[in-house]
Amino acid sequence: MKKKTNTQITVIKSSAKAKKELQIIGKSLKGKELFSQKVESAKKILSSVKSLPV
Repeated sequence: MKKKTNTQITVIKSSAKAKKELQIIGKSLKGKELFSQKVESAKKILSSVKSLPV
């Protein structure tokens, strides 16, 4: 069940087993590049930009 709080943080109630599984998944993803194609595309686009509007 989801509960919205005033600070726009979503709290999701879950079992201890689900929390443990999410921790394992989080640790396995930490430090990995998940969107390498998007990052390369952004680098290519930004390399051609001479100055950014402020």
